[in-house]
Amino acid sequence: MNIAQKARQTYQKYLASKLAIAFSFTIFVLASLALGILGSYLFLLLVPIVILPIFICLQMTNSAFAKGMSLSQKNFFSFYRAAFTPTLSGAYQVLSSFLKAALLYFGLSFVTVFIMLQFYLTRDPFFAQQIESISALAANGNLVEALAAYENNANIIFISSIATFISGGFALLAFLHFIGRNSIVPHLALSMSSMPGRIAFSIHRQGLKFFKREFNIDYYRATWLGTPLLLIGFAGGVLATYFLTRDPYLILLSGFAGAFIALTPFLPYYLDVMEEMFKKYKDRYIAISIDQAKKAYEEIKVAQKLSEEQQDELDKLISDLQKKADTKNQDQEEKSGEEE
Repeated sequence: MNIAQKARQTYQKYLASKLAIAFSFTIFVLASLALGILGSYLFLLLVPIVILPIFICLQMTNSAFAKGMSLSQKNFFSFYRAAFTPTLSGAYQVLSSFLKAALLYFGLSFVTVFIMLQFYLTRDPFFAQQIESISALAANGNLVEALAAYENNANIIFISSIATFISGGFALLAFLHFIGRNSIVPHLALSMSSMPGRIAFSIHRQGLKFFKREFNIDYYRATWLGTPLLLIGFAGGVLATYFLTRDPYLILLSGFAGAFIALTPFLPYYLDVMEEMFKKYKDRYIAISIDQAKKAYEEIKVAQKLSEEQQDELDKLISDLQKKADTKNQDQEEKSGEEE
């Protein structure tokens, strides 16, 4: 049975409970998007305070059903504080994921605007004259008039909107892709006592150097459906408000809302996939984690002065990793002896 089949089996077994917690997560995302209407800064502020912690609640609760945990609001929110502990801090790499998605957004926007401008300029002489007029106003210092002409030009508005929506949709896809792939890291961090999330991510990244190809085949074979669901949901959200407002930001928020709504039933299955992925690759992570933990330990000691308590925790981490590796090797030797 492959990873997708195992994940589907778990998903179907606890279907009602998994859909309930996924719906709860989406409600928080939609509420955050609604507050984001007041300002983009407010939505960005809510990501680390609300959306990420609730996603952690979703992931931990989704995993806990198989261990006998019952569905309740108390159990769901009991994992909220875990988001702010060293074990999960840095595990999802939210900031780096956001920066990479932002670079993709601006890059795609530039490319889309450039291509569409070239198309209009070569096909529409009148539009070319309008662009020249706007450029002349700006060159003569009439910036207010140039901005007004820019904002009132139907073709420019259309080009800007299309660029925003294309880049916004793929940037959201990229951001969720980065966060989703990193959702295997909490399993690694929680499997080792006292392992900080940033060290667990470092071990994960190091591990991919050895089994990236196999990892990617398993991952994309099991999760490919998420991409069309997200893009269809995003397009649906955009179309739902495109003819009601000319504000690209509001339409973009609506696209984000549509994407999360479309992904709601898929999220628990996705998290089940990541858990099955960890089960498959856990031993390989452990095999390289000792050297990586020691290396990270030395880097941290050089970069900042550790307290005695932090040093004790990292020493304990390395000791635990060594014990796990020794136990694994002993089990393999015993198994080989029995086969002989």
